[in-house]
Amino acid sequence: MTKLSTSGTVREILTEDSEMPADEVIRLAKARGLRVPDEKIRHSIHNQRNTIRAKVAGTARVARSAAHETSPPKAPPVVPASPTPTSASDLSGVLANVALVNTIVGVCGGVENARQIAEAVQACGGTEAFLQHLELVASIRSA
Repeated sequence: MTKLSTSGTVREILTEDSEMPADEVIRLAKARGLRVPDEKIRHSIHNQRNTIRAKVAGTARVARSAAHETSPPKAPPVVPASPTPTSASDLSGVLANVALVNTIVGVCGGVENARQIAEAVQACGGTEAFLQHLELVASIRSA
């Protein structure tokens, strides 16, 4: 029987989903037969996660670049650096958006988590593409 390495097992799991919570990675590593203390697995997760995120992001950028070559690029929406509402209706719209973002920050568990989600949506090419990827991940995780 081959001996499983902690870093190799963690690398395989994080390559599938670099944003997976550490406890889930530990559970999957144990399910794959890794027999080391949880803290050793957690240490390996924290050491490898950023490197794997960078590799996955680099791969996603290459794939997106290839996709952009075959279809005309979409112009990103122009968002002013500092919104300056000119009327009460604009102000109420801005405040409604701020309230919505505040709700999302609460659901995500903090500003940094919400920022990572926004970056993932952007990296996927927009909301529709992100939702398609989300459905794919959901079907894989439920299997």
